[in-house]
Amino acid sequence: TRQTMLALFETLRAGGSDTGTALRTLRQLVVERLVCMDCNEGADLHTVTSAMTALAECALDLAYQEACRVLDAQHGAPLSAQGMRADLCIVGMGKLGARELNVSSDIDLIYVYDQDGDTAGDADGRGRISNQEYFGKMVRAIYTLLGDTTEHGFVFRVDLALRPNGNSGPPAVSLGALEEYFHVQGREWERFAWLKSRVV
Repeated sequence: TRQTMLALFETLRAGGSDTGTALRTLRQLVVERLVCMDCNEGADLHTVTSAMTALAECALDLAYQEACRVLDAQHGAPLSAQGMRADLCIVGMGKLGARELNVSSDIDLIYVYDQDGDTAGDADGRGRISNQEYFGKMVRAIYTLLGDTTEHGFVFRVDLALRPNGNSGPPAVSLGALEEYFHVQGREWERFAWLKSRVV
């Protein structure tokens, strides 16, 4: 369950593992448990897909929190024109959106932030960047934590190709730009892909 995964992650961190290593070890242990449940206990498909989906959601949440902590220290919080913190939504597409992940699935993601603006800067007021730059850095940081292959393996392969303009588009898109994209040039297959989407 997500609760046991979070508890295991905290145990791994307390034992000295950094976030990326703890997430990769967590994946290995979850998959090992699922193999035992599948082969020895006859676990059904729903058990496997539910656990892998929970792992993806848990890993994304933990990677997001780590990226926020690091980027806020460097650049300050991303702010709207009204001074409120801009939020990022991580949208799961395909099997992740439908809660159908299996042990070999990659995760299809679209990152959407709600407000344009600039960050507050660090404690000394330096390091201000646009929200688009901030969330672009966040997407890359999350990818590093989840998608990069290290000596401990990877957590999930991450695919961002379903975002507006595919791999040539920005890694994170504002809500306004996403809406405009679908009004102006979104194709039917792209609209259909959103039928399995949900904010994870």
